[in-house]
Amino acid sequence: MPVTVSTSPISKSRSYLPRGRNILHTIFEKHFTDFCNVYEDQYADKYGKFHLDRIIAVSEHFVACGDYLNGVARIRCMNPECGHDYFRPFSCKGFYLCPSCSQKRTILLAEHLTEEVLLKLPHRQFVFTVPKALRVFFRNNRKLFADISRLIYSIIRDFYEEAAGKEIKTGMVIAHQTFGDMLRWNPHFHCLILEGGFDYEGNFVFIPFSDLKKITEYFRRKVINLFLKNDMINEDFARNLLSWKNSGFSIDNSVQILTDKARVNLSEYISRAPVSLKKLRYEPFKGRVLFHTQYNQYFGENVHMFEAGDFLAELTQHIPPKGIQYIRRYGLYASRTKGKWSEHQEIIRHAPEGWKRAQNNLTKDGEMPEESECDISGKACRKAWARLLAKIYEIDPFVCSRCGSEMKVIAVIQDVVEIKRILKHLKKVGRSPPVVDYNKPLD
Repeated sequence: MPVTVSTSPISKSRSYLPRGRNILHTIFEKHFTDFCNVYEDQYADKYGKFHLDRIIAVSEHFVACGDYLNGVARIRCMNPECGHDYFRPFSCKGFYLCPSCSQKRTILLAEHLTEEVLLKLPHRQFVFTVPKALRVFFRNNRKLFADISRLIYSIIRDFYEEAAGKEIKTGMVIAHQTFGDMLRWNPHFHCLILEGGFDYEGNFVFIPFSDLKKITEYFRRKVINLFLKNDMINEDFARNLLSWKNSGFSIDNSVQILTDKARVNLSEYISRAPVSLKKLRYEPFKGRVLFHTQYNQYFGENVHMFEAGDFLAELTQHIPPKGIQYIRRYGLYASRTKGKWSEHQEIIRHAPEGWKRAQNNLTKDGEMPEESECDISGKACRKAWARLLAKIYEIDPFVCSRCGSEMKVIAVIQDVVEIKRILKHLKKVGRSPPVVDYNKPLD
């Protein structure tokens, strides 16, 4: 097979450098053991008595992410006159802690929603929040996120049908988040909602929201009734919540979504991870973490100083039980309904391009492939790695930075002794990967 060599100049600044350890790794490596040792005494009452095992399991995967000693892939230029190569460490594929793997998941989800789910029609972001008095219930009962998501969909659907005076088929994507500013516990719901829907005759009916007071009050009463029905609060507490002038229930719908760029940006925003490395500064001598953010009226500051253990407690409280679903789709965007789009010409006209392409690649039995929460398989994630790097950093890890030829994975190495030998050689020739402990004991 001939080797393709690029004739265009290659910018060294765009060469792919496999990532190494980051500041969050350092914080975990230096303080996580101490945090676990004092968790039951200092943090369990607030953050959960049976949460530590889950924290440890997720954290162990994260700490191993990007560690060359846990395994590498060797990627080599196919041009025999060049032979340039590099090593890429394995990733943890985690979402809750790992900034790198979280970014990958976020971008893949945004692509999926934009190119395969959201119709080319006006949408609007709605953000639903609940008062502080009810937020603690979400910590101990994650099923509430599914219950409130269904409730939100029913509220919007009922409002549309009341406004239109007839049955309306709409669609929405709902993502719940548990974190607010400074990592505080603040469960809320981001919703990408179609502004209107289709009537029985297939006409799209645009339905704008002008006054949110009525729907906010309706949301408050429905949520309180749900808590009361499930015996999470008593009638006295329910009446007290209904009597508050400033109820703590709120809905914001100030962001309209009209373009593909807006769809991508909002899709990424609703699926982002709890923490960004850009917000963190670590003081190793004092064992403190500085968390930077926009000025917050609640805290009265834009930077907060955490003791390392307190920072880990605030961050790891957002690790959910295994198997939790963050993204839910309703109405026209539900998997079952979306599988029947091809039967409705009015929907086909407004369908995203990715969905249209998929119609030309039906499976052999004539059925569409089954969808998961994000319709992103592990295999798809692996194939997307190079494409995402090209999108984020404007480089292609499978194009040689020296000659422009194609690069391929030629080996996957997991033997620790062999990896150490390779790393020591790379260090000797001045090609050492970032932050590698060459003297790490062989377990």
